[in-house]
Amino acid sequence: MFEGLPRKKLAHLPTPLHRLPNLADTLGIDELWIKRDDLTGRSIGGNKTRKLEFVIGDALAQGADTIVTVGGVQSNHCRQTAAAAAIVGMRCILLLAGEEPEISTGNLLLDKLYGAEIKYFPDANVLDMNLHLEGIMETLRDFGLTPYAIPVGAALPVGTIGYAQAMFELKQQIEETGFSPDKIFVAAGTGGTLAGMVLGAHVAGVDAEIIGVSVLSPAETLVERTRDLVQRTVDSYPQLFEKFDPTITVDDSFVGKGYGFVSDGVKSAIEMFAKMDAVLLDPIYTAKAGLALMRMALAGDIERSANVLFWHTGGSPEIFTHAGEFFM
Repeated sequence: MFEGLPRKKLAHLPTPLHRLPNLADTLGIDELWIKRDDLTGRSIGGNKTRKLEFVIGDALAQGADTIVTVGGVQSNHCRQTAAAAAIVGMRCILLLAGEEPEISTGNLLLDKLYGAEIKYFPDANVLDMNLHLEGIMETLRDFGLTPYAIPVGAALPVGTIGYAQAMFELKQQIEETGFSPDKIFVAAGTGGTLAGMVLGAHVAGVDAEIIGVSVLSPAETLVERTRDLVQRTVDSYPQLFEKFDPTITVDDSFVGKGYGFVSDGVKSAIEMFAKMDAVLLDPIYTAKAGLALMRMALAGDIERSANVLFWHTGGSPEIFTHAGEFFM
């Protein structure tokens, strides 16, 4: 369906789909499976690599020589973007919200190893960073470069295509394994991944409730942001999609103190997934989605007979920046 779009193959696809037998037994769910987008390869994997296949493909088609993107100091998106730029031989500039740390660890260490140029914005928050893109773009153009801007989380229509395509991949795995999810849990920040999944599920015919677990925003805000991105993607690719009214489900019960804060519940989710089935979650995104799944199961909000899928969006380098918060 997406063969005519510019694309640079970056990810190792399809990513595995398999059971989590020990965690399933503990939570009282007969069929609990995981979709391993932490194993997309290229810089320790993650969900943004799927998006970047189409984003980088579009940048190359436009003749860009420089990628500019934004995020937090420990941004998974920025780490994967820096890796993608290195692979295709493009300059990469990262605009990061936060103070420059004395020691570079986790994603930031990898950003630097991939050769990214970094500018810090100590007083900014993650969602504000898109406002800094255009000024940098104008400066780069003045220097004779051809830059390509990627907003936070690659939450733009061409990036959304990556997760619309992923749902066709899941559809094929459903046919191969016989496992058809009733509920899909996925961490949601900017809404780009969630928008792609909702759009792709509609087109591919994946009949499952997709639950976006917000890590940053109130549910109403994230629902509207996601809905807007779905509609912009449909409008941008009328040859691929017809207009429809998407159903978007967001749970904001696990935002906690906000982006970047690690609660005791989040730490418990990380430890549970690791001890039960040797799956590493990150404390900012996937552990909140894992906690939502665990709490709903233990509260009886998920029936034992339900087929549940946890969509792992990656982010494991982040866990090493929080080492002091475990086993103290």
